[in-house]
Amino acid sequence: MDSRGNKKVNTTTTGARALVDALLREGVDHIFGIPGTQNLAIIDMLRDTPQIRFMLTRHEQGAAFMAYGYARASGRPAVVTVTEGPGVTNLATAIGAAHRGLVPVISVCGVQESAMRERDATQDMDQITFMRPITKWAYSIPNVQKVQESVRKAFRVALTEPQGPTHIEAASEILLEQTAVEAIAPAAYRNTVLPSCDSAQLDQAFALLAQAERPVFVVGRGVLREEATGAMAALAELTGIPVAALQYSPDAFPSTHALALGPLGRNGWSSANRIVPQADVIIAIGAHFDVFSTMYKYGIFSERARIIHHSAAPGQIGIVFPVALGVTGSTASFIAGLAARAATAGLKKPWTDVAKARADNDAELQAALRPDAEPIQPQFVAHMIRKVLPENGMLVVDAGNGAKHVRNYFRSYEPGTFMCIDDWASVGGSLPIALGAKLARPDRPVLCASGDMGAMCNIGELETAVRENIPVVYVVFNDQGLGNERAFQQEHYGGRLYAVDYQNPDFGALARVFGAHGEQVSQPRELEGALQRAFASGKPAVVDVMIDQHTLAPVVYRP
Repeated sequence: MDSRGNKKVNTTTTGARALVDALLREGVDHIFGIPGTQNLAIIDMLRDTPQIRFMLTRHEQGAAFMAYGYARASGRPAVVTVTEGPGVTNLATAIGAAHRGLVPVISVCGVQESAMRERDATQDMDQITFMRPITKWAYSIPNVQKVQESVRKAFRVALTEPQGPTHIEAASEILLEQTAVEAIAPAAYRNTVLPSCDSAQLDQAFALLAQAERPVFVVGRGVLREEATGAMAALAELTGIPVAALQYSPDAFPSTHALALGPLGRNGWSSANRIVPQADVIIAIGAHFDVFSTMYKYGIFSERARIIHHSAAPGQIGIVFPVALGVTGSTASFIAGLAARAATAGLKKPWTDVAKARADNDAELQAALRPDAEPIQPQFVAHMIRKVLPENGMLVVDAGNGAKHVRNYFRSYEPGTFMCIDDWASVGGSLPIALGAKLARPDRPVLCASGDMGAMCNIGELETAVRENIPVVYVVFNDQGLGNERAFQQEHYGGRLYAVDYQNPDFGALARVFGAHGEQVSQPRELEGALQRAFASGKPAVVDVMIDQHTLAPVVYRP
């Protein structure tokens, strides 16, 4: 009590408590990570914070990939915490994936105490220099008064377009000191409402579109991020213009829509790859051009085509191809602006037979299926995954040759149902990404697919899935080796195969040892039932599919 008998209000708290309270104000409800010496002060506060579910993982890479999946599936930033030194270096692969994939993951890490630094102490390193190339902002908190400000900036920078990861760190000596409480709401220090596209630029874009004889829309993740898939479908229907999707975002426009050409590029659909090169005007919406979709050279995009490139991030425009017009602003406002102008002008541009192109593509994919072949063909596995996965189910694909087949056979019915490791191709990320995605969207069935190398990379997170009861189905394309590298060696090195073969455990049996559901499949007639049983188990499940080593997806694009 004070001298007047009033109860005193504590206006100070520890740095760790202030940090966790700042995360609560940001709406954080899951944190992924592993405790260690210098982040234990944070972990201690999380013990008394039931609003946040702490997910203890088996490896720091798994924790960061789970945060990646959670952020992608929820549309909100996600947090990972680890200790200093090797804890931080183990994060790097997944944080690099978040940087290339434009995913807002905030790493909140420990750092060696000041008295130990620059003395060759255990686990001491320059973590900021290490993290700076793979984050948008990396900062070592110098004193307890800077803790809350650092959290605010980490979220502000992570959520500014283009989105991406940020990193903050502090030693326990700072986190255990007292500081004044700064209960500032996020709206007071950042704005996440994107500006609308400039009206004059929308007029220019529509003028180019109106002059076109063979226009095509190309859509990317910006459509997904702003939940604008429905508006995009309405624009396509209004104008009759076909829509292709960039390969990392096939669910940005449902591939079952009558005007959908499907995903572009290598391991994309022939319907997109035959029609888009004919376009004289390409309207790229919410687009970050990737190498698999465009090959970073003319061919899929005609050199004669005029490109209207829209992105919420101005720095992404013109990186790969010169553009006739670059437009920055919210994706929703760009679509709405074009739709309003098209409706007023009565614009109709139905110049190609999308149904025939799609039918031809479907016939080619069907012809490649050999449902009775032994060993099992990877195309058949990819086809069966799509057949068994419910329409609202989420598919997470790894890097590697098996994943190329899966992308080729994937049909999207709804937005938010596909995820891959955009522009990073990190083998082994799909399982922890899928676990994070399932935590963010427990209403959706989730299936992830990888090769056998990918399965071994983060197999320890299967224990996390069992302990935390995260029912994800994991399909392993098991060809006893590195299929993608076999394909490259055959394509570029005269078929001289080397260092691409090994032996695997029975991943189904291994899953059962972990306490998950597990089966190994070697007969094609067994596959559909195995996948159905995996989903019906209600547990984390592994279906280990023994596939043909010699049936490989293309690693070179040929028109």
